[in-house]
Amino acid sequence: MAKETRCYFEKALIFGCAGCSQATRFEIGERPVYMCRSATAADRCERYACLLRQNAGFVFGQTSAGNSRLSNYHEIRLQCGGLQGLSAMIYKKTGGGDFDISALMKAVEEEHQGIERIALDKIVPRIAAFNPRPHRKKK
Repeated sequence: MAKETRCYFEKALIFGCAGCSQATRFEIGERPVYMCRSATAADRCERYACLLRQNAGFVFGQTSAGNSRLSNYHEIRLQCGGLQGLSAMIYKKTGGGDFDISALMKAVEEEHQGIERIALDKIVPRIAAFNPRPHRKKK
């Protein structure tokens, strides 16, 4: 069995934005943890996650590139918005978490000849627009 690595879109899986056929869920205490069974899938996801962090930091008011930590709220927005934007670009539909992250990354590699060639100008607005908190009614 290949060595499992931590899922790069773990928060999106926990939040329910998407699913993944390569993810294995287990719990440490009461906290869910996702591991990736495929080294190839983990590599694709790692490259896309790094690309998102490098190019979408300004959405959260970050001035330095990619290495600073994001809050849990911002991390969910980055992961869910980034995956939904990519899904809309590849599958030509809008929607929630009815897609497989591993299959999505594979489709991106085939269609764009690499994850690094994605037009992020169509994905970043989805990250900015994604709001995991429901709107509260004013009293």
